[in-house]
Formats: sequence, structure tokens, C-alpha cells
Amino acid sequence: MLGFLKSHHPLRHARSFKHAFQGIFKALVEEPNFRVQVIILVISIMLGAHFNITNIEWALLILSMGLLLMAEVLNTVVEDTIDFFIKDFDEGVKVIKDLSAGFVLITAITALAILILIFWPYFNIVLPA
Repeated sequence: MLGFLKSHHPLRHARSFKHAFQGIFKALVEEPNFRVQVIILVISIMLGAHFNITNIEWALLILSMGLLLMAEVLNTVVEDTIDFFIKDFDEGVKVIKDLSAGFVLITAITALAILILIFWPYFNIVLPA
């Protein structure tokens, strides 16, 4: 009757979190773009705290930066998976990798636009024309 609880054992969840954090650590160590994006996230959080941005602005900041980090990790997954299975150059593989990189670029541009929209009014107050 309680067999479904076996799959929800706390140790099983702890192992899942451990693997997830190992993946994030791998991205931090091996992916320069991921590190830059984390630095931008930290700076954005510090600016948000300094300027006391609204809850909506916090939500947009967290959502946009979270999506950017997810896009970067997904790009790494795509590239590493392809590299694992296909060793030689292939035009189709290049297209897939380019599309994956384009996905990250679109996400980065969107996140940048959101950060500009959030912080521009605050910088205009601090740095008048």
C-alpha cells in the first residue's frame, strides 16, 4: 500500500540533489560563459538589493537570469552529448551546435534587455544627464 513512498525516500532525494550540484559545479569549472553569467547574476542581485527594486523586478531578474543559466547548461549538454557520440566533423552536427549556441545567445540578449529595463531608471537617478 505504501510502496510509492520507496521512490520518495529522503536519501534518494539527497542523492539527486548531490548529482544536480555536481552538474552545476562542472558547469562552473568547465564553462567560462557560465562563470561570466553567474558573476552577472551576483552583480545584478547586489544592484537589486542596493536599489531596493520591486518584487516584480526581482521576479523578472531571477527568471531571466535563471533561464540564461539553464540555456547555458542545456547548450553544454547538447554539445557534450554530440561530442561523445560523433568524433568526426559533420555539417549536420555543426548546424545542431550552432542552433544550440543561438538559443543561448537569444536568451542572453533577452536577459540583458530585461536587466537594462530594470536598472536603467535607477541609474538615471544616480547618474543624471
